[in-house]
Order: sequence, then structure tokens, then C-alpha cells
Amino acid sequence: MAGPALLKGNTYATILVDLEARRPIDVLPGREAKPVAHWLAGRPEVEIVCRDRAMAYAEAAKQAPPQAVQVADVWHLCNNLAKAVEKTASAHYGCLRSAHEAAAVVNEPEPPPMADGLLDVHGQPRRIVATICERHRAIQELHTAGSSLRGIAPRPGPRLLLSPPLLAHSECRRVAGQGHPTPDEAGRLQALHLPAPHQGLPQRQTALPRCPRSPRSPRSPRSPLPRIPGRTDDGQPLRPPASGRHGDHTSTPGTAQPRRALRWITTHPERLRPDEAVGIKEIDAACPELDATVDHARTFASLMHEHRGEDLPAWITRTDQEALPHLGQFANGLLHDLDAVTAGLSSSWSSGQVEGQVTKVKLLKRAGYG
Repeated sequence: MAGPALLKGNTYATILVDLEARRPIDVLPGREAKPVAHWLAGRPEVEIVCRDRAMAYAEAAKQAPPQAVQVADVWHLCNNLAKAVEKTASAHYGCLRSAHEAAAVVNEPEPPPMADGLLDVHGQPRRIVATICERHRAIQELHTAGSSLRGIAPRPGPRLLLSPPLLAHSECRRVAGQGHPTPDEAGRLQALHLPAPHQGLPQRQTALPRCPRSPRSPRSPRSPLPRIPGRTDDGQPLRPPASGRHGDHTSTPGTAQPRRALRWITTHPERLRPDEAVGIKEIDAACPELDATVDHARTFASLMHEHRGEDLPAWITRTDQEALPHLGQFANGLLHDLDAVTAGLSSSWSSGQVEGQVTKVKLLKRAGYG
């Protein structure tokens, strides 16, 4: 049984589903215990009552036939456990940050080498530096051959043009006395944005008179083209980032936010990525409370997957011994509905079919609105 909303916040109903036939049986008005108890009292053939942990349904199921077994839905149990774990992670967020910062200091990679004027960050020579060195060599050869500095400045050479706007007389005088450009000199000349050697240098152009044109009426600005989804402004396809969930999985994870820590804790250890496994180690090392939370959450998950409901009282006892208020509140809440929770952890019955019927009802309701 489940209680979908016919009008959210106003009108609710209770849908009853036959788990064996996989079809809805009846729809009762409201989510109170009285209609459900009256319905169950007139049907002695009911053997299993699978429900969520709402108090109204728990009170109604107590009035069911004696042979009916109450089964608490495991999804709602996992949801309640996840909320308790998230609250615990939020309460110890300072410990998570401290553990992450300590791990980042220990595992901090060496910074890349700083780029100088001659080499880039990868240690490879810059193409602009080769152009600058060729300029220096050409000026020194011409100066050694006896050419004057004023004659060197406008003199073109192979694949370079030593034009006055780029290398003036004062530049040639200073370059002629140097054997090789220093890093500071290369960086200063690089600021001139000189082209690469294979591109050549711009030739000096002579301004030609333009033909007179008739005046034109002002044109309206062209409207921008609509952007195609999945492509950039120039029409190129968007590429996924090289790192992230579908890229490099060996990157160092960020600070474990409460929701992110919850996902790491509730995921099976064998299904964690390498970076998520590192995050779990940081959570374990953050503080004893978080380490105990991880242990208790995974133990409860093993009880559910292995159908070991008989071990639930021992798990509740161990949880009460820890200083974990949110997880302890969840464990104490299980004591009020211990029989139904134990049956839910021990059997394969669940409210999955009921939730599917609720989703179908919502889909039909929304389709009715057009």
C-alpha cells in the first residue's frame, strides 16, 4: 500500500496492489488508518502487508488478520538511513575539510617548471625565440661585414625583414653588441608579437588612393544566427571535458561535501572509482565518528542484501554504543517497528510494485491535463 497525492498538499489517496498478480486492487480515500483497517478487516485471505513506515499504515496493519505478516519496505529503510548518514556528515564537515587539506599537503604534486624566455613549461624551445635568435645572428653578421647600423635596419634578408618599425636604429645598435639574446631580451622582443619563421614578416605596404564611392544608406545590424544545441558559436561540435566522471578517474577528489560523502559511503566498495576510494579513506581518517558511521552503514547494507534480518537487534545495540545522535535516532526508531523491519530485511517482498503503480497513476493524471 502507498499514498499518492491526487492534489499535492490537499487531496491524497491510498492505493492497494496485489503483489502476486501485479495489479491494483482498490483505491481508498485519504491516508488515514481507519479506511485501511476497515478494508483489511474484511479480507481474511491477506497474508502479507507490505507498507512504508508511516504510522497510520502501521496502526491499520495491526488490525489485519492474525496470519498477515507486516513487511517494511527496504527502500524506505535505506532512505531513512541515508538521511541519518547525511546529517552526520554535515555535523562533521569541519573534520572532512581538515582531513582533505592534510591529504592534499602530503600528496601535493610537484609544480610544473616555470617558463623562462627561451623555453616553455614543457622544456621545448619557443618558435618565437628561434625567430629572435635569427634576427640577432643576421644583424651581427651584417655588422661584422662592415655595414652601418642605419643600413642594416631596412635591409631585407631571407625569411625576415628588418624593417624600421620592428627593429629601429637604436635596436640594431644594442643587438649588434650581444652574442645571444638573454631571457629578458627574448621576453621583451616576444611582446612585439613577431610571427613565426615559416610565416615571414609583414611587408611595408604603400597606401593607395581609394576611388570615391557613392554614399550608402546605413545598414541595420545583422541579427545573430541561432545557436545550434550541442555546438559552439562557430558551429563546431562540443567536446566533453577530458577529466571528470567519464574522463580521467585518477584525479584527486575535492573536499567531500555531505551529499558526496553520502554517495561514497552508500556505494559498494567494489564499485567505487579510484578517486572515490581515496575519498573514502579521507572520511575514515577524518574522525572516529565518521569512521564508525561508514562501518555501521555498510553493515546495515549487508544485512539487507544478504537477508539477515535476525542480526538487526545486534546492529541496533552496537549503534547505540556510539556517540552518533542522528544514526542512533534512526536505530531507536527501528525498535518501534522491529517486527516489520526484521521481516523486510529477511524477505524479498517490497513496495516496488506499489510505487510503480503510483508512478503510472501520476502519468495518467498529467496526461489528462493535455
